[in-house]
Amino acid sequence: MKKSTFVGNLVAWVAVAAACCAFLAWWHLGNGTPNISDPLVQLGVVLAAPLLLYAIGVLIGLALMWFKKILVGRVSKRVCRVIGVLALFFVLLAGVPALAPDTGEALMGPAMVVVYVTMVAPLMIMMLGFVYAVGCAGVDTSKRGPFAKYLPEDHFE
Repeated sequence: MKKSTFVGNLVAWVAVAAACCAFLAWWHLGNGTPNISDPLVQLGVVLAAPLLLYAIGVLIGLALMWFKKILVGRVSKRVCRVIGVLALFFVLLAGVPALAPDTGEALMGPAMVVVYVTMVAPLMIMMLGFVYAVGCAGVDTSKRGPFAKYLPEDHFE
């Protein structure tokens, strides 16, 4: 992983996690309850917890990829990046009805899935964030594959 990729993702996801933590603290202290009719507060109620879980997964994955110098194959990197970005898009899609009430009926499915999964299986959202981080990992350029160092050498005598 390039240093710029690591630092850029680290700064962005730490900012997302901090904003989500601040909103959740504000909301759970009871200060946000009178403002529930505000669309931005509704957006925060729907998106803060899933985005925080996703950001935690990304931060754990980034740290693991950077400090352990884990390399992945080109295809697996692209697949993980696509899965991670699609999962993030699906989470963000759940917040659209708060900003555009006309889409409430059409996008109720993604909103219900994201809220339900956040309550029932929060590790799943964290793992999707981790998959995004794997999509940011460095590429193994050897011909034997990313796990070649764990395999025995091919010695034929």
